[in-house]
Amino acid sequence: MPTPAAHTPVPNQLDALIADHETPQWQTIARIIMAVLGAFLLWSMFARLEEVSIAPGEVVPQGRIKTIQHLEGGIIEEIYIREGDTVREGAPLVQLDLAGATQANLMELKVRLDGLLLTKARLEAEAEQTDLAFPPALAQRQSTLVAAEKAAYAARKSEFQRSLAVLEEQVRQREQDIREIKVRLKSAENNLALANERLTMSEDLLSQGLTSRMEHTGLQSQAETLQGDVAGLKESVPRAEAALTEAKARVSELDAKFRREARESLKETELNLARTQELLASATDQETRTTIKSPIDGVVKNMRYFTIGGVVRPGEPILDIVPSDDTLVTEARLNPMDRAFVRVGQKANVKVDAYDFARYGGLSGEVISVAPDTTVPENAPPYLKVMIKTDNAYLGEESEGLMIAPGMGATVDIHTGSKTVMQYLLKPVLKLKTEAFRER
Repeated sequence: MPTPAAHTPVPNQLDALIADHETPQWQTIARIIMAVLGAFLLWSMFARLEEVSIAPGEVVPQGRIKTIQHLEGGIIEEIYIREGDTVREGAPLVQLDLAGATQANLMELKVRLDGLLLTKARLEAEAEQTDLAFPPALAQRQSTLVAAEKAAYAARKSEFQRSLAVLEEQVRQREQDIREIKVRLKSAENNLALANERLTMSEDLLSQGLTSRMEHTGLQSQAETLQGDVAGLKESVPRAEAALTEAKARVSELDAKFRREARESLKETELNLARTQELLASATDQETRTTIKSPIDGVVKNMRYFTIGGVVRPGEPILDIVPSDDTLVTEARLNPMDRAFVRVGQKANVKVDAYDFARYGGLSGEVISVAPDTTVPENAPPYLKVMIKTDNAYLGEESEGLMIAPGMGATVDIHTGSKTVMQYLLKPVLKLKTEAFRER
């Protein structure tokens, strides 16, 4: 009986047996493909892809470009700058000529103002009954107007003095009348006293028969006449005093009327003076604005006029000043369809068109604002303004970097989220699932 060892294959025989039953090649390839596919599926479930909204844009200063205009317009007299010049705040840009109208109006208003100031000084002197005095500088500048005001003051004062002299003469006449009445009254009272004394003596003589009744009657009649004269003169005194009071009142009224008229004219002059000062301030401001100056430090851009003698219409843009020391941001024009995915605070990558992105890269930034409304330009699709603030205003190292300037075009990639590769691959399938087998 053979031993078990006699039936055990030798190693060479085993290899030969395995070689006779080797796996077919296609199965090996299939296993490799399945392994790769499994690894890809596993990777696609965890590997994530960035979702971005792409929008064209432009580099702009955050403080916005300043458009230079002129309220009244005019004729260009001088142009002090050229396109691309760097200017400082307050630097003259353009000199306008308003066809001489402003200068003529300004001179007229200055003369009118001086005239009103002189008239005011005259009326104040009349109202206060003081000597006429003018500011020395004003008197030297407007000698003709000063002479006219002096003549007016003299004429007014002369007229007042004439009227006053007439009334004062009336006062003196009334005072004289009172004095005369009082003298006549005193004389009449003395004569009456003597007549009464003679009448008393005549009564005694008549009672003794030493005088005739006719003579006594004559004395009695004389006394009664004198008594009537005294009574009449006494009544004349109050009337004369009343006439004196009235004459004095007319003097006071004349003075008050003269002052009142001066004050009324002064009030009207002050109103005209205030209006003229406002007009002069406006005209002075208008003349000052004929020299158009830069409101900020910046760079001249978009000049609309280049010709001396050119006409600038009121309110029309003349040029733009791009701020040179302002923070630069990128203004992107976002498709309204992407509005739901873009929010403030999202990261963004700005690719400046002027520099090759493959060579220099882009600028990292962040969304700082999204416009609430859509902008609809003429002959262009609507868009939403999205502002992106970049970390730097240059590409590369700061010392040797490529500077970013306002006006440069850019393409902005706004990172709105991420999803796995599997989600990306299944999106068409899921979309087909929800939209297939439907028709209207």
